[in-house]
Amino acid sequence: MQAPGHAVRGRAVSRRRTHPARRAAFAAGARAALPGLPAMAVWGVVTGVAMVKLGLALATSLGMTFIVYSGTAQLAVLPLMATSTAVLTMVLAAALAGLRFVVYSALLSRHLARVPLGLRLGTCFLTIDGPLAVLMQAQARGPLVQRVALLNGANLVTAAAWCASSVLGIALASLLPLGAELGYLAVLALLAFTVPMLQGHPAWAAAVASVAVALAGAGWPHRLGTFAAVLAGVAAALWVSPRPALVPAGPVKRG
Repeated sequence: MQAPGHAVRGRAVSRRRTHPARRAAFAAGARAALPGLPAMAVWGVVTGVAMVKLGLALATSLGMTFIVYSGTAQLAVLPLMATSTAVLTMVLAAALAGLRFVVYSALLSRHLARVPLGLRLGTCFLTIDGPLAVLMQAQARGPLVQRVALLNGANLVTAAAWCASSVLGIALASLLPLGAELGYLAVLALLAFTVPMLQGHPAWAAAVASVAVALAGAGWPHRLGTFAAVLAGVAAALWVSPRPALVPAGPVKRG
């Protein structure tokens, strides 16, 4: 029978042996996220400029950058904040703009099911479009080892790029105009960022449905067309996503 001390030392050695694999996966995730960082940086600068141009104070702008951590939700809420819209309406707008994270949560659930709660919450907070695409693309290439480390490697560099570029936009807001040129640059950045993510039937279904509804609702008041497009994209992705096969129950043994 193995002594308790040997068992403890064995577990410690086992943990040390997993560290190189974890570090390698973390570095691989960070490297895989690098191509999308320029587009992310442009999007962050545009969001930072928009926050200041629409009248937000410095502390509020920085708070939204680090706490909200979603350019889509921030840009959906900013015009409402500028017109002193009711708080409940702004919360609803932010929730609708972030509906895609419902799909993301479903995709991440099987990867994070056995992860400690603190790490799970931190990973979920940091996981946005780019890092999730890194995980999905790596998974498509074959079986993954240290999936959470790979995802968090992409998460860390993406969060650093977003926060740094958004703070840069806040700092340069007085020098950069919030005009059509900056808006077109943001659209191009989003295209460069999202097109590589169009892999698999759910992604294409979401893209086609959301674009169709957005075009149909372009003239709707209060940007309802945009929110309807988000709902249509999420619904299409959920509809097309493969459903787990049901395992039939075996015969009940009676004693």
